[in-house]
Amino acid sequence: MIPKVSVIVPVYNCEKFISKCLDSILHQTYSNIEIVIVNDGSTDRSEEILHQYIEKDERVSYYYQENSGPSEARNYGIIKSIGEYLAFIDSDDSIDAYYIEHLINKMLTTGADLVCCGYKDISVYGILNCTDFNFDKSDSMHYFINLVCNGTGGVLWSKMFKKEIISKHNIKMDKEIFMSEDLIFVLQYAVHCQSFAAINNYLYYYNRLNQNSISSNFSIDYVDNNITVCKHIENIFNTVDIDKNKIDEVITSRIQNLVIHLVEQQSMHIKVLGKKNALHNVKQILSIQYIESYLSRFSTKAIIYKPYVYLLKKKLFKLSIVYGIVLNTARELKRKVKVGEFN
Repeated sequence: MIPKVSVIVPVYNCEKFISKCLDSILHQTYSNIEIVIVNDGSTDRSEEILHQYIEKDERVSYYYQENSGPSEARNYGIIKSIGEYLAFIDSDDSIDAYYIEHLINKMLTTGADLVCCGYKDISVYGILNCTDFNFDKSDSMHYFINLVCNGTGGVLWSKMFKKEIISKHNIKMDKEIFMSEDLIFVLQYAVHCQSFAAINNYLYYYNRLNQNSISSNFSIDYVDNNITVCKHIENIFNTVDIDKNKIDEVITSRIQNLVIHLVEQQSMHIKVLGKKNALHNVKQILSIQYIESYLSRFSTKAIIYKPYVYLLKKKLFKLSIVYGIVLNTARELKRKVKVGEFN
């Protein structure tokens, strides 16, 4: 018997993109699917559009919850799903017509507990084919964990899961974490997997055109959230006896990326924030004890980030912001040139 795949789609105020998302799922070459839609208290026309799909196709199941966030919506979708296998699609993204067929076939032919594929990153800069997964060397759990912690592979989409593993080990999204909560879920799932597999095709369409521009407001909650994620990662790693040096390497990389991201954020919005506020925010980030403890370990092979690493380790915060301004200006100029080429 052909196994059923449950596709879980949390929806919140996505009227512009939800039709494209659902159409791409309904037109899959693999037909034994159910689409579990969880409306997380949308206030736009999303609900009206969703009801059109409920009437159109019996494979669509619809649930509504008061706005509680995407983690709770996905948890509810998992509970309501009836498929043996689960896939998660974000409501502003879409998928290739062969997405489900290729993922489930790979799972069945290899016996893997988790199957991944590449994705197309769609942004103002164009379309980029991306993947973090190459299992030619190893498909071990330790190898997989290292991949997802050092790249962008810790997301729920572009993967297929076994519901049996999720249910048996009571794996849930943590509603208290509002960023990288999917990474924690993937890691908690991965430690219970025997083998992994990947498809060398870019079958998921990740839409970054819908992302709001980075807020100019500095948020200590954002920093605290990332520290919480790092501590969760440490705890998960300790349960599977990963080498202490490897743990330090992974956490240092995440903290470094966080700090550089926030410095770039301040640099990007320097005109709105003012130099004093931007400098204060950067100093505040680096004064947090957990972050400061990793500062001396910062390092990078990426040429454009080497100045950041050097300036931050030397605590030359003002110059790090100046470098961020220069870098952001260069990126914007490059974008305008590229757009001009196609006009």
